[in-house]
Amino acid sequence: MCEISKVLFGTLDENDADCYDEPIRNFERNSEDTTDLLKQQVYVIKSTLGALNDTLADMEHSDKLVRKGLSDIQTDLDTISSETARKFDIFEANFMIEKHIAEVNNALTILQRNIDLVLDSVFHAQSGSIQPQIVPPKLLLESL
Repeated sequence: MCEISKVLFGTLDENDADCYDEPIRNFERNSEDTTDLLKQQVYVIKSTLGALNDTLADMEHSDKLVRKGLSDIQTDLDTISSETARKFDIFEANFMIEKHIAEVNNALTILQRNIDLVLDSVFHAQSGSIQPQIVPPKLLLESL
């Protein structure tokens, strides 16, 4: 009859209680172990998130430093570019001035040669001879 009441009404005897008691205790212990594991996992996740937040803060700081560095480089490049353009303008002006000086020197050299030619012609004319540079050879041949 005991077996029939167990089946029909679900009543437990002491043997059944011992049989189910051990798995229930194991489940409770496992539940405590699971709770401890979950606590450890939560701690690990919090630590990881904290480290991630620190890394993100460091990256943001590094980003600001990189942006400032790039801005400083751009400012320096702009300064160098304007100085280079100014120096190039000065160089170009110096080149043009030197070119004009060379042209003036060339003109003065030609003028000096012409003055020397005229002076030689005057000296030769005083002595009664004609300077060949004054009268072209064709004119001399025609007059003979």
